[in-house]
Amino acid sequence: MGRTRSLLVLRPILFASAATSAAAAVSPLVGRFVPVGRIAAVPAFLGPRSQHYRGAAQGTVLATSATSLMATRTNQIGAEPEGKEKRGLYLFDFDGVICDSCDECTIAALRTVRSLGVLDDDEEAILEGTESPPRWLLEEMREIRPAIEVGWQIPVMLAVLLNQKKGGEGGAKSAGVTTEEVITNYESLVSSTLGRWGKTDRDMIEAFGGVRDRWMADDLQSWLEANSFYPGIPEGVSSCRGEAAVVTTKQQRFAIALMRHAGVEGGNLPDSDIYGLGMYKAKSDVIVDRMKEGKYSPQDTHFFEDRWPTLAKCLKDDRLEGVRFYLCDWGYVAPHERELAKAEERVEILPLNRFGDVVASP
Repeated sequence: MGRTRSLLVLRPILFASAATSAAAAVSPLVGRFVPVGRIAAVPAFLGPRSQHYRGAAQGTVLATSATSLMATRTNQIGAEPEGKEKRGLYLFDFDGVICDSCDECTIAALRTVRSLGVLDDDEEAILEGTESPPRWLLEEMREIRPAIEVGWQIPVMLAVLLNQKKGGEGGAKSAGVTTEEVITNYESLVSSTLGRWGKTDRDMIEAFGGVRDRWMADDLQSWLEANSFYPGIPEGVSSCRGEAAVVTTKQQRFAIALMRHAGVEGGNLPDSDIYGLGMYKAKSDVIVDRMKEGKYSPQDTHFFEDRWPTLAKCLKDDRLEGVRFYLCDWGYVAPHERELAKAEERVEILPLNRFGDVVASP
């Protein structure tokens, strides 16, 4: 069932033009990103899954060496033995399943809204001139994290909390923002805030990615250390009994750097098996394409996700009938979402201590 993959791969990445120079500065530290040309269409070598990629005409083809990314953890997870038989297809979300990036996202989000100049004087006054997010903001961003769909929306929701804090006494919670309310009003909160700023989703993707690129260029170690990994998860992914892939709404270059930092080597998870923001339309499309490409049955296909709305969409997709779905209980999951998952017989609520049993080779 497995495939032979080269560690040197070409992949179209939506690389924000504003961040290109910053990424070039980062490249000696976290990998060699070498622009090799512009493309007008998705190249044929990407195979059947290419039909689901979007934005390729604006993307830059990058040659990325998986082995060139610097893994900073001293205990590297060993490469997969040559000739190991792949038993099934395993696809993992990243944030909330492998990596707890909530604090890093909040720090980068605050830098983003400041770089855009969208905070008013009252909102800045709430922050009391601190460069880093205050503890209450870190905690409240973590509380509403289950509602956030895509990474670029994190700065938007941070601004929503500041705006609510400005409008109420005793903090954002007293102003009426709960996780459930954010989920209910999510689209209107995002669209109204972008409208007030005069910004688009593309503006936010470029700004948020650019802030991270500059942070990595200026202080790579502090950026890496602002992220943490759930115990045993990188090891489980690295020793996965089947064919592994990561499907994330984080931009690919950041997910690659963090996976290598976690000790997951390119021999176990090549760059080409990490699908980032802008590389697909829906996670269900990636699942279907990988099933077809590897000739995996639905019963041999496993998808691990911490966002219930994402799983709910997959459950409605007839192409995924029979696929095994797991709600990762350790991630960004709201209590009411656990109850919804309990009522769905096709979804298993997976605790952290059982991850290795389901994923890793015996």
